[in-house]
Amino acid sequence: MFVISPLITYSMTAFLLPSLALSIGLVLLTFSADRLISTSTTYAKHCNISLFFIGMTVVAFGTSAPELLVSAVAALNNAGELAVGNGIGSNIINIGLVLSTAVLMAPIQANKRFIKKEFPILAGSMLICSALMSTGKLNMTDGLLLALLLAIYCFYLAKSVRQGEVSEDDLEFLPLTKKRAGWESLVMLLLLLTSSRLMVWGAVNLAQLAGLSELTIGLTIIAFGTSLPELAAAIAGVRRGMYDIVFATVIGSNIFNLLGVIAIPSIVGQELTIPEQVLSRDIPYMIILTGVLGVMLAVPLLKSQSASNEQATYTLHRWGGILPLMIFIAYLIRVANSAF
Repeated sequence: MFVISPLITYSMTAFLLPSLALSIGLVLLTFSADRLISTSTTYAKHCNISLFFIGMTVVAFGTSAPELLVSAVAALNNAGELAVGNGIGSNIINIGLVLSTAVLMAPIQANKRFIKKEFPILAGSMLICSALMSTGKLNMTDGLLLALLLAIYCFYLAKSVRQGEVSEDDLEFLPLTKKRAGWESLVMLLLLLTSSRLMVWGAVNLAQLAGLSELTIGLTIIAFGTSLPELAAAIAGVRRGMYDIVFATVIGSNIFNLLGVIAIPSIVGQELTIPEQVLSRDIPYMIILTGVLGVMLAVPLLKSQSASNEQATYTLHRWGGILPLMIFIAYLIRVANSAF
């Protein structure tokens, strides 16, 4: 008769609980993040907030709420590497997987605003954040500087709002009263926090049991899980022909990750030591992919004969999604080789 030894039973249980926590946390995180965007958008509409501002903040930044909460919880649990990996990994996934998937699904059009205004802000944020991390540490002063830059960016968005840039068809509104939308937004936010806590606990324990670093878990499992809202938003945007939402989601989320998600651990936790792998591998890949995005946006603009038209849109063809996807796959292979 076959008997399972107590040691094997203990090992299976030790892996089972963190795996369940990570899986359940991921499902709850994805659901609550998606629902939070819809309910908060509905609440914002009841408050007569501009649709463009909703699109660039609630939708773009709202999809980064999982990254923000996971990083904050990780920092409070002394898992700073997981938090940094989450922020950088999400930026890599947003361009290498999310945007690539959207472009490969169908040729999409980029508004001139994203090419000439939003992308330069993303590039500048990336360079500043990378320069701060290049010292090998990220202290509270660095974190506060990044948070200040995020506040300035939000102020810029508020000041640049123009009626008519986003229509009601571009956003999802639910048939909820103002009170119901407000309460449900709060509940979804609490669910986000709870699911983030579950994911961090499960990820840290799995990393310890499997002999993987918190950084690797943050760059892969956590980053992918927290990027699911961006992926869902981008796919939905392409299917409905709302291409501005695709770019607002990717560019806005990446700016938020750089100035908010990465800043949080050094503000609420202890001074972060940036692993050497982040400096030599992860940041360079993030810079390369962001550069590729810049080229993808610039080439149609340079070819266009209507460059002087402020309302012009520029088409990104399917082939444009192949290069960032290949770079992303190469990155995953390199991470895998480093982990095992």
